[in-house]
Amino acid sequence: MSVRIGVVGLGRIGRMHARNIAQEDGVDELVLIGRSEDKLQDAKAQLHSELAEDAGPQLRGAHAPSPSGPVPQVDTVLLTEDWTNGLDGVIIASSTHTHPDLARSALAAGVPVLLEKPIGLKLEETAALSAEFESLNVPIMVAYHRRYDEGFQNLRERIHSGDLGTIRVIHSAGHDHFHVDPEFIPTSGGVWRDLLIHEFDTIPWLLGQTPVWIFASGAVLDEQAYADSGDLDTATAVITFESGVQALISGARNIASGQDVNTVVYGSDAAFAAGIDSHSPVISTEPGVAPPESTYADFIERFEPAFRREVRHFLAVINGDATSLTLPSDGIVAARLALAAEESVRCGTPVALDAVTV
Repeated sequence: MSVRIGVVGLGRIGRMHARNIAQEDGVDELVLIGRSEDKLQDAKAQLHSELAEDAGPQLRGAHAPSPSGPVPQVDTVLLTEDWTNGLDGVIIASSTHTHPDLARSALAAGVPVLLEKPIGLKLEETAALSAEFESLNVPIMVAYHRRYDEGFQNLRERIHSGDLGTIRVIHSAGHDHFHVDPEFIPTSGGVWRDLLIHEFDTIPWLLGQTPVWIFASGAVLDEQAYADSGDLDTATAVITFESGVQALISGARNIASGQDVNTVVYGSDAAFAAGIDSHSPVISTEPGVAPPESTYADFIERFEPAFRREVRHFLAVINGDATSLTLPSDGIVAARLALAAEESVRCGTPVALDAVTV
């Protein structure tokens, strides 16, 4: 079976997805889709160079597979009314404001979609688009990549196995190694909707519980560009769930010596964690404990295996061998938490999730 996959949006994330899916078995044609012919040709040349060198991503860890079959044909298409023609699936990694129309066009044409988060920046938009897209009965995955990460999947299994006993508390860190590009800050959605949206999605998914309260705080400590856009560079939140379990979350830009994303679940009988490994950028002050030899440079390096598992799952969905783990409606809880966190910062008090409506 010949599979033809399109990628819309050729910034950093789009190029990563293009490289990853080009290295998957069964992908015979890859179509780079955009509005600028110059950018399309630049992305095509970069992709050809990486694939020809059989280098995959130039990242420590050697997670990139060597393509076992021939390198797929790479075509380019300008974003016109017929851009979905002949596609078996499409990855949409363009600017957030373009997501609804692009996803709508693909789904209406019967083309399965892997859509970078978020599908919308407003809660009411997320809810309406979720209902619309899912009613079309065409496969769609929203790119909450941690649900495809092996460590987080294992942690979820541990939680539901009962091995932890009574779950007491959760600690979760989402710390970016570098500041965001200043040009991206005004349209990013801010620390709650861009950075910590992944914690807001992952933790309820891990627990299988409904959040009921959130108390959030934050500040701009050293980068005025965030303040100019009403954003934060450092943030914390406490989420209370229906069982009484609390999740303590911290988010920050430009922190420590590398990318640090981890979640620790403490129970009465055991504690388990995802994201704590030999590259974790925390240096112990205990005598005789060696510091990490290396750390993750950024989120793409930290989650490289998860991004590859995500596109592999997308191909399985296209082939009818799997179903989406991240439907658009699954993002409503995360969107509601982000909105409530913003309100909590404004008012300085906890906010009930049932008070945040569409």
